[in-house]
Amino acid sequence: MAKDLSRRTQLLIRFGYDGRRFRGLQPQGPGVPTAGQALKERLAAAAGVQARGLAYAARTDAGVHALNNAATCYFLDEADGVALATRLAATRDDGLCHVVAEVVPPTIHARGHSRGKRYRYLVDDRCRDACAPRPFSWPVAPELSGERLRLAARALEGTHDFSSLRGGGCTAAGTVKTLSRVRVGGPFPLEDGRRWLIEIVGDAFLRKMVRNAVALLVEVGSDWRPVDDVARVLAARDRRVAGLCAPPEGLTLLDVGFAWPDDGSALIAELR
Repeated sequence: MAKDLSRRTQLLIRFGYDGRRFRGLQPQGPGVPTAGQALKERLAAAAGVQARGLAYAARTDAGVHALNNAATCYFLDEADGVALATRLAATRDDGLCHVVAEVVPPTIHARGHSRGKRYRYLVDDRCRDACAPRPFSWPVAPELSGERLRLAARALEGTHDFSSLRGGGCTAAGTVKTLSRVRVGGPFPLEDGRRWLIEIVGDAFLRKMVRNAVALLVEVGSDWRPVDDVARVLAARDRRVAGLCAPPEGLTLLDVGFAWPDDGSALIAELR
């Protein structure tokens, strides 16, 4: 028997967060601050009751930031979904930002309708004190070569088996993914060193795949590895062949593509 969805008010919520305040996204129980728990509490405060069916489009690890993640949930017999969305967007000191909600058809689901993601990673090179953490970037002492970074980035683009860049505890069913774009921007001058911007767009990602990919680029860019090591690492399909895992602070989820509305306006440009 089909479910009766007529009583549901379904919300699609776009939201960002400062990863320094959270131990990741997924709620982990009482006393553990997560972005998902903060959203759950914000929903309850706005509606007066707990949201049902709360689901997230993209999970992020502890310390990782987001500008535009997505979630869906529903309430039963909510008379004014627009007013609820307005209350939800009100500023609160809960670590969330850029919260925008809209009423959508009850069949829309955060994971079922998500289509790819865009990530950005910031790396600072020539740092005098590379051991001092920075809130939104990875400081490294060596000077990075833009030419080597871009050659390594191009080697990551396309469809590959990314087993070698798969983090422990990953539950993805398959390891073959497509990276539509791996772009290197910079260097941009800083008071202490220079900043590089690495943007990665793909249809799907394994756990810690972006951080492991960035670390591989940095190893190549600093001449710790030859450029052709990228192909060798991917071909090995073995995490032990790859090297470092970049720290979470430099990583930001910029956007999650969405297959709603039907005109494709919420899809990531490179994946349309």
